[in-house]
Amino acid sequence: MRVSEVHGSILRERAEPCDGYEPIPLWLITLFFGIVFWAGLYLAYFSGGFRPDVFNPAQVAWAGGAPAKADGPVDPKVLGKRVFTQNCVVCHQTTGLGVAGQFPPLVGSEWVVGGGWHGDNHLVKILLNGLQGPIQVKGDTYNNAMPPWSQLSDEQISAVLTYIRSEWGNDAPPIPTEYVQLIREAAAGRTEPWSQPDLQAIPSEKVPAPAAAPDPAPAAEMPAETAAPAGA
Repeated sequence: MRVSEVHGSILRERAEPCDGYEPIPLWLITLFFGIVFWAGLYLAYFSGGFRPDVFNPAQVAWAGGAPAKADGPVDPKVLGKRVFTQNCVVCHQTTGLGVAGQFPPLVGSEWVVGGGWHGDNHLVKILLNGLQGPIQVKGDTYNNAMPPWSQLSDEQISAVLTYIRSEWGNDAPPIPTEYVQLIREAAAGRTEPWSQPDLQAIPSEKVPAPAAAPDPAPAAEMPAETAAPAGA
């Protein structure tokens, strides 16, 4: 056998497989750090200082202090929808219909819009301290627990209640922030969640109607001009 034939067959054989130690491509490293840099900028501009009580739709930066004030007052329904989406939608659903047999509906609920013995004060108390035990909603019984949301500010509770009382066809007056503050102060020492019998024992209250604007004073009538005497 010729030597060249032997070497030819050897050269045709593939190398034994082995783990590679090739360096990571430079473009992949650049892409990774670019994403990290972008994510850091995004969090710096839109984190609200990582505070759960910050809501300012006009805020684009955080300097470590109080958020900059928006040009106008925050729409309660906009804030209320955000609070609802973040905290309530899991149980009560985006439709407000809840989950049959588990979580009660908010649509047309006497607990939300009032009716019978249910008052606006009961609704605020539930948000502040929670609710447990069997309750009746629109003729059906639900037996679950609702956690307290006292960590929300008075403005946030006012906004989310105003939202659910005016959404999905509900038509009830808004809940003012001042009213939430009064209910919170009155029940400052309570730590236990409410039950339906507890709330039924409390007289029903409605939110105070907004004071009517005073009628403008009638314009004083101008005295009639005295006719000039003839021949003057």
